[in-house]
Amino acid sequence: MTSFPVECEPRPEPRLAAAALLLHVSAAALPWASRCPGWLAVPLSVFALASFAATLARLPGLHCRLQGLAVRGADWRVRYAGDACAWPARVGSGTRVYAGLIVLDLVAGPGRVGWLLTRRAMDSGQFRHLKARLRLA
Repeated sequence: MTSFPVECEPRPEPRLAAAALLLHVSAAALPWASRCPGWLAVPLSVFALASFAATLARLPGLHCRLQGLAVRGADWRVRYAGDACAWPARVGSGTRVYAGLIVLDLVAGPGRVGWLLTRRAMDSGQFRHLKARLRLA
């Protein structure tokens, strides 16, 4: 089996963040546009807007705790923002691999972290290596 070593620190993706914002705002407006009763529309809208913070925490950039990932052999290590050391990690059950998108779910150190990665966020060779590693994991 080929090893496919991976080291990545993805670039921020403002377009993806803007698309996520538009999605959450439209989800918040949808109950009002469909004329739901107020008692139902208010909690649905609040939930849609409040969940934007969780989505933003999964996008690469300054607002994300996860800053780096290194994979060598069976050893997965992540680096958090402001941390000098790397934490051991393992791939979580929420990880999904698509043609142009990786939904990365990692269990590391104090909890679960992850990224939503597109091809533009990292070098194309590293993106392919990470997809291959995740499909083999």
